[in-house]
Amino acid sequence: MVFSAVNPLEMVIFDNDGVLIDSEKLAARSNAELLTSLGYPTTAEDCEARFTGISDRAMQQELLDQGYTLPKDFIQQMYAVSEHAFETELEPIYGVRAVIENLISRRVKVAVASNAPRVNVLKNLRTTGYDDLLTPDLCFSGLDVPNPKPAPDLHQHILAHFEQSPETALVIEDSPAGAKGACAAGVRFIGVLYAVADHMKARRIEEFRDLGALAILESPEELGKTLDSYIS
Repeated sequence: MVFSAVNPLEMVIFDNDGVLIDSEKLAARSNAELLTSLGYPTTAEDCEARFTGISDRAMQQELLDQGYTLPKDFIQQMYAVSEHAFETELEPIYGVRAVIENLISRRVKVAVASNAPRVNVLKNLRTTGYDDLLTPDLCFSGLDVPNPKPAPDLHQHILAHFEQSPETALVIEDSPAGAKGACAAGVRFIGVLYAVADHMKARRIEEFRDLGALAILESPEELGKTLDSYIS
């Protein structure tokens, strides 16, 4: 579903989890295990629906606001629970590497905008074999700016770093939180569904439409063809 065009396309900013790497389900499973162990029984499906796209700090604050009693090292426990799964089960999303390679070959700038800690982003990109394309100088964390997504700070920071105009950039996102950050920064976005759980897709499509998505796509192959059409 394509709504309108943007030209010329000079930069593409990719979210990481659920866009480059198939991590959302692993994170949701780990979060569910931790919350259940702390006395708050929940499911991976519930965690994926509630927390996809928001920062760890925002997740923690949301839980505290809802009356959960959490240990002071809750975020550290989250990382500890998920570490083994990410080291042994994490995979790239098939077909996205080719999209990035094509952009680079056509001299389109690329960057990664993730709410995760920078060290985690770099580690996960190494694990999934992107690190030769998406080098550390192209990777940015929501912890490096005053406010992570859905605030505009991270995308604004990346645009400023590359001296890039919002009008000639696109953001690729799988979550409304990231899409809101892009919109707030004045950047058009494409919503991708290829790593979104089937039971969440209808709602995600509606959310992306409401935010004015440039396109809503089901596969990396569609993403590549769509981006190609925007390169002058």
